[in-house]
Amino acid sequence: MNHTASPPAATESPLPALGIALAGALTVGFLTSFAQGWLPAPVNSLANSGGSWSLAAFLLALLGRRMRVSVAIGVLALVAMVLGYDLASMLRGFGVSPFYTLFWGTAAVTIGPLLGWSAHVLRHRSRWAPAGAGLMAGILVGDGANGLLTVLESTSPVYWTLSVLAGLALLVWACVRRFPGVRPVLAAVATTALVAGAICGVFATANHFLSGGEAPAAAESSAEAIAVLDTEVRAQG
Repeated sequence: MNHTASPPAATESPLPALGIALAGALTVGFLTSFAQGWLPAPVNSLANSGGSWSLAAFLLALLGRRMRVSVAIGVLALVAMVLGYDLASMLRGFGVSPFYTLFWGTAAVTIGPLLGWSAHVLRHRSRWAPAGAGLMAGILVGDGANGLLTVLESTSPVYWTLSVLAGLALLVWACVRRFPGVRPVLAAVATTALVAGAICGVFATANHFLSGGEAPAAAESSAEAIAVLDTEVRAQG
C-alpha cells in the first residue's frame, strides 16, 4: 500500500495560524476594555496587567509551525489587542489615548518578537527552550511581584498572587516536561529571576520618575502608570 507523506511544515501556509491569532488577539483586546468594568475586585487587575496580554500573545504564537510565523504572531497579537481595546473603548464612549496606543505599539515591535520566539523554542524543545520558558515565566512573576510590592493599597493581592503562581507553574512544567536536566533547569530559573527582577526595576524607576523623586503613590498597575504618564504629557502639551 502506498502512503502519501504529509507535506513538511516549511510548505504549509502560515495564513490559518495568522488569521486565528489575529481574531483571537482582537477578541482579547476588545474584551479587556469591557472587563475593566465587569471583573470583580479580586481579579480586576487582570484587565490592567501587561502580563495577561503578554501571556495571550505567547499562547497565540504557539500556533506558528515556523520560527518566523511565531515571531510575526507575537507582533501581530499585541498590535491587534491594542486595536481591539481601542475599538471597544470607543464603543463604550471613551476616548482613545494616542500615547497609550503608541506605547503598546512600541511594545508590539520590541517585546512581541521575543514572545513569539520564546513560544517557538519552547514548543519545539530547542536548546534555547530554557531561555524561552524563563522569559515568559519571568514576565508573569515580575508583573505579579511588582503588583504585590507597589499597589496593595489600591488593589487586591489575589490577581498578583495568581500571576506569580502562574509564572512559577509554567517554569516547573517546562523544567519537568521540556528540558529535565540540571543545566537547562538552572538556566530557566536564572532567566526567570533576571526577567522578573528587570520588570520590578523598570517600574520602580518609572514610579520614581512619575512621583518626582518622592515616595510614589500606589498605581493600579503598569497600565495605570502608563495612563498617568499620558496625562502628564497631555498637560505639558
